[in-house]
Amino acid sequence: MSSLRAAAKLQPAARSAFKAAVSQQARGYAGAAQPLFAGEPSGPVVKTQIPGPKTQEAIDELNEVFDTRSINMLADYTKSKGNYISDPDGNVLLDV
Repeated sequence: MSSLRAAAKLQPAARSAFKAAVSQQARGYAGAAQPLFAGEPSGPVVKTQIPGPKTQEAIDELNEVFDTRSINMLADYTKSKGNYISDPDGNVLLDV
């Protein structure tokens, strides 16, 4: 019986949190437009076809010691930031 009383006390708090979240969303919550990580791009950038010429050169070099038939994108993790992944050609894609 005590668990039912505890659940009844949680319901108003849960309802209040839900209403606050809906209210922020309706007002266009400003935090959603800001990047999560410092230096993170504001969106994807596609400069070349994928794989591009620099990526294709790297794949050809790897092909001498590795089976590269399944590679469709080569990542450059030094240029990747937050939720975005980069390739050697400067293409930046959302990594989901």
